[in-house]
Amino acid sequence: MNQTQQTPYNSYPSIIQDFVDMQECYSPLYTDEKDYPSVKAWLKQIRTEGFTNPMMDEILRYIYRLLQKEKLEEATLLLLVSSATKHDEANYILARELYKGELFEVNKAAAFGILYTLSSRGHPQALCDMGYFYKNGIMVKKDKQQAVNFYRLAMEAGVERAKKQYLLLTQKHFRF
Repeated sequence: MNQTQQTPYNSYPSIIQDFVDMQECYSPLYTDEKDYPSVKAWLKQIRTEGFTNPMMDEILRYIYRLLQKEKLEEATLLLLVSSATKHDEANYILARELYKGELFEVNKAAAFGILYTLSSRGHPQALCDMGYFYKNGIMVKKDKQQAVNFYRLAMEAGVERAKKQYLLLTQKHFRF
């Protein structure tokens, strides 16, 4: 499904349980048991009415603003709620955070799994990140050709950072 469309996502009655399960699965670094109005409202919206891509985009922008203000607990919880919907962009952000270890305990295997799934659906940034994993042998054996293939696909999808890596890997003097 192309998630850039205005397609509404149906109500998701099990979102609360999935959110709780994700908290157990991904080990957030910041939990304070505080009830954030934004988290409660987002859970209610998803559970009862569903959401649209513009709504998700706004939540993701809000998460970034929270991160800039170092409101890490609220950002973590909103990211988990958003990711529980299986929305591609929310899951991409989750994968990056699982890899970096700033909001969650580092979980490279989970990050790789999410990125692999997203890249198989053509998510441009995930394609680029898969190139990075193959180039550096993270969770997989180093494979220059696989890295080149992922970077090429990402570059063709307009990911600027993929172009530099693609050119580095395809120049004859590069040693792997």
